[in-house]
Amino acid sequence: MGRGFSETVPPFSLAFWRWVLALAVVLPLAWTGLRAQAPLLRRHWKFLLAAGALGPLGYNGLIYLALQTSPALNVAMVNSATPLLIPVVSIVLTRERVLPRQWVGILLSLLGVLYLIARGEPGRLVSLRFQPGDLWVLWAVLNWSLYSSLLRFKPPEMKPLVLVAGTAFTGVLVLLPFLLLEMAAGRTFPVRVPPLLALVYVAVMASLVAYSFWNRSVARLGPTRSGLVIHSMPVFVGVFGWLLLGEPIRGYHAWGAVLIAAGIAVAMRSPRRRKPSPGGTAPPRSA
Repeated sequence: MGRGFSETVPPFSLAFWRWVLALAVVLPLAWTGLRAQAPLLRRHWKFLLAAGALGPLGYNGLIYLALQTSPALNVAMVNSATPLLIPVVSIVLTRERVLPRQWVGILLSLLGVLYLIARGEPGRLVSLRFQPGDLWVLWAVLNWSLYSSLLRFKPPEMKPLVLVAGTAFTGVLVLLPFLLLEMAAGRTFPVRVPPLLALVYVAVMASLVAYSFWNRSVARLGPTRSGLVIHSMPVFVGVFGWLLLGEPIRGYHAWGAVLIAAGIAVAMRSPRRRKPSPGGTAPPRSA
């Protein structure tokens, strides 16, 4: 979506109106919780402001900005560093323990992503030319890693829809100055059917639904295990390209998907419980 409308829709306008619409949709659903948890939101306003700055602005806005100049292939290439960066940030900020098998799974799935990007020909990676916009993607990846680690500090009593609504609200606030700068430069959101349909999709599915699922995944699995699934994005792109656009599925799609699935399986596998010795108890399971 971001690349397809990069020539007609300004990046921060898309990010701003995406979250305005998302906020309008989630408010009726989260209103009761927002009223009940208003004191909690006031106490943790810094957490919500950081979530809005790192997610809607720092990730979504910068990705759209990068897609103005960088091909989608470059963005996918740099974005594939996310599962590698999330555990590093988590180790620094939250002292999360990353097991050796998780590193093996991350690297294995990364090989699958690179195989897909290279279309089965490793020489393509050598000849890939990076654009200035790729630096925006790298910054966006760092912001998303920080956002994922930040979720560890979410108040446990804060309801999921309240978190999404709070993130949408603060995201709109921090995006507003960038929207005004674009408008001052004469760049506005085009009021036409195709861009508006794209806006509805990114507001409902890529904002409300995706952020809700992501927040819950990080809460249950931790940022490292959740982040690894980002490597499955190229696989879904290939499948949807086949279903919706009639693009053929090649052999490298299958092999890349196998490597990615194997990496995710290795990293997600839970450690085996040791059987208790006779008359004793089993040692505690590591987190």
